Amino acid sequence: MPAFAIQRDAATAVFLDGTKRGEFLLVRDNVSGELLPPQFDVTADPQRYQWVPAAGTGSVVSWAVIHHRLGDGSTYRLPVGIVELDEGPWWWTSFPDADPDADLFGGRVKVAFQELGDGDAAEALPYFRPV
Repeated sequence: MPAFAIQRDAATAVFLDGTKRGEFLLVRDNVSGELLPPQFDVTADPQRYQWVPAAGTGSVVSWAVIHHRLGDGSTYRLPVGIVELDEGPWWWTSFPDADPDADLFGGRVKVAFQELGDGDAAEALPYFRPV
Protein backbone atom coordinates (compact mmCIF):
# COMPACT_ATOMS: atom_id res chain seq x y z
CA MET A 1 0.00 0.00 0.00
CA PRO A 2 1.12 3.60 -0.44
CA ALA A 3 3.85 5.16 1.64
CA PHE A 4 2.20 8.57 1.40
CA ALA A 5 -0.61 10.38 3.17
CA ILE A 6 -4.07 10.64 1.68
CA GLN A 7 -5.37 14.21 1.91
CA ARG A 8 -9.11 14.82 1.60
CA ASP A 9 -10.21 17.94 -0.26
CA ALA A 10 -13.40 19.23 -1.91
CA ALA A 11 -12.68 17.26 -5.11
CA THR A 12 -12.19 13.92 -3.31
CA ALA A 13 -14.63 14.16 -0.38
CA VAL A 14 -17.61 12.33 -1.93
CA PHE A 15 -15.42 9.51 -3.28
CA LEU A 16 -13.61 9.10 0.06
CA ASP A 17 -16.91 9.17 1.96
CA GLY A 18 -17.93 6.24 -0.25
CA THR A 19 -14.74 4.28 0.37
CA LYS A 20 -15.23 4.70 4.13
CA ARG A 21 -18.64 3.02 3.66
CA GLY A 22 -17.03 0.26 1.58
CA GLU A 23 -18.35 1.61 -1.72
CA PHE A 24 -16.40 2.35 -4.88
CA LEU A 25 -18.25 5.26 -6.49
CA LEU A 26 -18.51 6.23 -10.14
CA VAL A 27 -20.14 9.25 -11.76
CA ARG A 28 -23.28 8.77 -13.86
CA ASP A 29 -24.14 11.20 -16.64
CA ASN A 30 -27.91 11.54 -16.17
CA VAL A 31 -28.33 12.68 -19.79
CA SER A 32 -26.45 9.92 -21.62
CA GLY A 33 -26.46 7.25 -18.90
CA GLU A 34 -22.69 6.85 -19.31
CA LEU A 35 -20.68 5.87 -16.23
CA LEU A 36 -17.55 7.96 -15.77
CA PRO A 37 -14.47 7.48 -13.56
CA PRO A 38 -14.37 9.00 -10.07
CA GLN A 39 -11.86 11.63 -11.24
CA PHE A 40 -14.55 13.28 -13.41
CA ASP A 41 -15.36 16.83 -12.26
CA VAL A 42 -19.05 16.79 -11.33
CA THR A 43 -19.00 20.51 -10.47
CA ALA A 44 -19.20 21.33 -14.19
CA ASP A 45 -22.95 20.59 -14.03
CA PRO A 46 -24.12 19.18 -10.66
CA GLN A 47 -27.65 18.57 -11.97
CA ARG A 48 -26.37 16.42 -14.82
CA TYR A 49 -23.93 14.21 -12.89
CA GLN A 50 -24.63 11.88 -9.96
CA TRP A 51 -22.42 9.66 -7.78
CA VAL A 52 -23.44 5.97 -7.89
CA PRO A 53 -21.93 2.80 -6.37
CA ALA A 54 -20.04 0.49 -8.72
CA ALA A 55 -20.08 -3.28 -8.48
CA GLY A 56 -16.41 -3.10 -7.50
CA THR A 57 -15.39 -5.84 -9.92
CA GLY A 58 -13.43 -5.81 -13.14
CA SER A 59 -10.58 -7.24 -15.20
CA VAL A 60 -6.87 -6.41 -15.33
CA VAL A 61 -6.01 -4.74 -18.66
CA SER A 62 -2.39 -3.89 -17.88
CA TRP A 63 0.05 -4.60 -15.06
CA ALA A 64 3.67 -4.34 -13.95
CA VAL A 65 5.68 -5.05 -10.83
CA ILE A 66 7.36 -2.28 -8.87
CA HIS A 67 10.52 -3.30 -7.01
CA HIS A 68 11.22 -1.54 -3.70
CA ARG A 69 14.43 -1.76 -1.68
CA LEU A 70 13.69 -1.44 2.02
CA GLY A 71 15.93 0.20 4.61
CA ASP A 72 17.24 -3.16 5.80
CA GLY A 73 18.38 -4.07 2.27
CA SER A 74 15.56 -6.52 1.59
CA THR A 75 13.27 -6.05 -1.37
CA TYR A 76 9.53 -5.91 -1.81
CA ARG A 77 7.71 -6.38 -5.11
CA LEU A 78 4.28 -4.81 -5.61
CA PRO A 79 2.07 -5.61 -8.60
CA VAL A 80 0.32 -2.49 -9.93
CA GLY A 81 -1.83 -1.92 -12.96
CA ILE A 82 -5.04 -0.85 -14.60
CA VAL A 83 -8.45 -2.43 -13.99
CA GLU A 84 -11.32 -2.06 -16.42
CA LEU A 85 -14.32 -1.94 -14.12
CA ASP A 86 -17.32 -3.99 -15.22
CA GLU A 87 -19.14 -0.68 -15.76
CA GLY A 88 -16.47 0.47 -18.25
CA PRO A 89 -14.21 3.08 -16.63
CA TRP A 90 -10.56 2.26 -15.96
CA TRP A 91 -8.88 2.59 -12.55
CA TRP A 92 -5.15 2.65 -11.77
CA THR A 93 -4.44 0.53 -8.71
CA SER A 94 -2.19 -1.85 -6.82
CA PHE A 95 -2.65 -5.59 -6.32
CA PRO A 96 -0.89 -6.20 -2.97
CA ASP A 97 -2.46 -9.68 -2.57
CA ALA A 98 -1.40 -10.86 -6.04
CA ASP A 99 1.61 -13.06 -6.76
CA PRO A 100 4.22 -10.77 -8.40
CA ASP A 101 5.31 -13.72 -10.57
CA ALA A 102 1.79 -14.42 -11.89
CA ASP A 103 0.41 -13.23 -15.23
CA LEU A 104 -2.39 -10.91 -14.12
CA PHE A 105 -3.56 -9.90 -17.60
CA GLY A 106 -7.30 -10.53 -18.02
CA GLY A 107 -7.65 -11.73 -14.44
CA ARG A 108 -10.82 -10.95 -12.53
CA VAL A 109 -10.47 -8.66 -9.52
CA LYS A 110 -12.64 -7.24 -6.76
CA VAL A 111 -12.20 -4.00 -4.82
CA ALA A 112 -11.03 -4.02 -1.22
CA PHE A 113 -10.25 -1.12 1.10
CA GLN A 114 -7.36 -0.42 3.46
CA GLU A 115 -7.76 2.21 6.14
CA LEU A 116 -4.85 4.63 6.33
CA GLY A 117 -4.35 7.05 9.19
CA ASP A 118 -5.88 7.26 12.64
CA GLY A 119 -9.21 8.34 14.09
CA ASP A 120 -11.36 10.84 12.24
CA ALA A 121 -8.51 11.62 9.83
CA ALA A 122 -8.32 8.00 8.60
CA GLU A 123 -9.23 7.37 4.96
CA ALA A 124 -10.07 4.10 3.22
CA LEU A 125 -7.97 3.58 0.09
CA PRO A 126 -9.32 1.23 -2.59
CA TYR A 127 -7.16 -1.49 -4.12
CA PHE A 128 -8.00 -4.67 -6.00
CA ARG A 129 -7.65 -8.36 -5.13
CA PRO A 130 -7.60 -11.29 -7.55
CA VAL A 131 -10.76 -13.44 -7.38
